[in-house]
Amino acid sequence: MTKAELREYFIKKLGFDRGYQSKNVFEFLMTASEFSKGGVILDAGAARQRYKPFFEASIYLTQEHDAGIQLKNMHHVKYDFINPIDEKIPLKDNCLDAVLSTSVMEHLRYPYNFILEAYRVLKPGGKLFINVPFVHPEHETPFDFNRPTRFGLERWFKDSGFNEYIIQPSSSCTETICHMLPIAFRNDILRSTKCCSEILKDSLRRNDAYGIIRKIPLFFFSKLVWLLSQAYCRLIRLLLDRGPHVETDFPVGWIAIATKQGVLKKSIFKDKEDFLNQNRL
Repeated sequence: MTKAELREYFIKKLGFDRGYQSKNVFEFLMTASEFSKGGVILDAGAARQRYKPFFEASIYLTQEHDAGIQLKNMHHVKYDFINPIDEKIPLKDNCLDAVLSTSVMEHLRYPYNFILEAYRVLKPGGKLFINVPFVHPEHETPFDFNRPTRFGLERWFKDSGFNEYIIQPSSSCTETICHMLPIAFRNDILRSTKCCSEILKDSLRRNDAYGIIRKIPLFFFSKLVWLLSQAYCRLIRLLLDRGPHVETDFPVGWIAIATKQGVLKKSIFKDKEDFLNQNRL
């Protein structure tokens, strides 16, 4: 796929908008795509493998936790490895050109162990690409464990052996506030993290007709506040948001690229099977 086709896929199929944060994440993925071209990349915590089209020119490997497969009902998805990435990446040392981790590290009980493993399996000159949330609601509970600061990421990189890294905010502070404001209003009005339709379904399952009738005005009020806050946030973004800068300290997330010391020498493999036959533990 061309870059234009990937951008179309990113926005229309994956549901990203055209704001600064989405542009930053897209360029991050394109950087990973270009770097790993002709090499081997592991999507660590691949879930439904929605970024696979970015790596058509690479040998694309996937690893997922069995708990994640159960939680998100992903039994139909095929993975190369099924085990926790913060315990073991079942590959030999110094065999990968790149490791990708997108919206995964917050779900790891031992994120530093994952970075150690990524360092181990990367070739000299290989890169670890990380996109991790910082200001974001709890999600995929109960498997939601941490929100690293940029200094936490820096410490993990240094302690694991990476001496070259870039850590950047993925959004402006304005974008973070606008991202969270409608969610905060809805949660406080409904006294729940669930949306109106989910609350209604819960009441129907309990045959709670009185509860449904009592909550209908609250649902309408919540929807009105949601729409007004969305409109307000669009205006604020238009007036103030110019994307993140180097000192942004309240972003939605972080984008980080860490490089293992050395000069990268890409190996030639016929296909994924050829690579795994030589490098699987």
